[in-house]
Amino acid sequence: MTEKKANVTNTQKLKTVILSVFLAVIVWFMVIYVNDPDITTTVSDLNVRFVGEMSLRDKKLAVTGKDKIPELSVVVTGKRSDLMNFMDDIYVQVDVSDIDSTGEYNLSGVISIPTTRISVEKEKYGDIPITVEPLEMKDIEVTVKQTGMLKDKIVKSSVNNPTVTITGAKSEIDEVAGAIATVDVSSIQEDGVENVNYLLTDTNGELINKNETIESARSYVEVVNTIYDAKLLPVVPRLSAELDKEYILKADKSFATPASVTVGVDETNTDDKVIALIDKVPSDGFGEYELELSSGMYIPEDNKKVKYKLDIVKKAVAQLELTVQAQNVQSGLTAKINNKLIAQVWGEEGKITTDNVKAYVDVSGLGAGTYNLPVKIEGENVSFAENYTIEVTVE
Repeated sequence: MTEKKANVTNTQKLKTVILSVFLAVIVWFMVIYVNDPDITTTVSDLNVRFVGEMSLRDKKLAVTGKDKIPELSVVVTGKRSDLMNFMDDIYVQVDVSDIDSTGEYNLSGVISIPTTRISVEKEKYGDIPITVEPLEMKDIEVTVKQTGMLKDKIVKSSVNNPTVTITGAKSEIDEVAGAIATVDVSSIQEDGVENVNYLLTDTNGELINKNETIESARSYVEVVNTIYDAKLLPVVPRLSAELDKEYILKADKSFATPASVTVGVDETNTDDKVIALIDKVPSDGFGEYELELSSGMYIPEDNKKVKYKLDIVKKAVAQLELTVQAQNVQSGLTAKINNKLIAQVWGEEGKITTDNVKAYVDVSGLGAGTYNLPVKIEGENVSFAENYTIEVTVE
């Protein structure tokens, strides 16, 4: 019984509180709207709205310096309720449509009041300073920045038609170096195309957070996303065709940083390594080199280059008189080579000797007869300066 009485008492208290709040609201509305006095107040930090900016753009001009306009204020009188309702709609209007050339201007403004029930008592501002600059156009490239990741996958994101044209005041256009479209790859489940908004970047690659005049015909770009399997492959150096004519690369004594890179591959790619193309000889042995892209492979931008500590020496050439050996002679047969080979041999200077260089021919599958066969060379970092053949008799 006692518990029941306590519940009744609590319910009555709650009703009393609700009723009190309701009555207080009614009283407040009566004070504000029934007894609605005239008041005078100062509206500070007025917005400035420009009229005629489109007319300026037609003249290849644009207004800048809006953020440097000093604080404007106005003293107004009106009903309390009107001031509460329309305070944010009071602003200063400035007409720039008559301007025909670049330069610094001080313009007068007009106070815009949204209702005749509010009157202006005093305007607390003078002329409004602005700058008019030439309007310019610029083509910039939009690049993709990825966030997130997919387990055991690499996503290639590329932009269709990456060039966009922007228009704006010269000072702002000069600051723009490019743009970035950011793609979150963690939610991508299949290959496809998406529209991505881009942000402008400056010459330091930083985002431009403020601009007054820049416009573009399109605010987004098409980004093509392609999913690859991630694969960790070792890096192997290879001399370019030009360097290979003059230098010897000792691959086993050259070291890459990193030694392996993660690339994207599709089902057609079976590579077990990635080639670093050595196209220049560094003065101190250290250099940075690009990785070669093979069919069915995608290399992310951050993985496209490796640093190498190279062991590379100048090629020398020497003439050797070589005894040519026959290899893979069929059982029951012999191979005779009557003459020695006089050959020009490329190799490391001081190491092109008959002790380090061996020559041979392969007679696999050949029966009795006389053959003119290509000579092959064996040895560390050696090669023939030209192709040689020699007569071999199998009997």
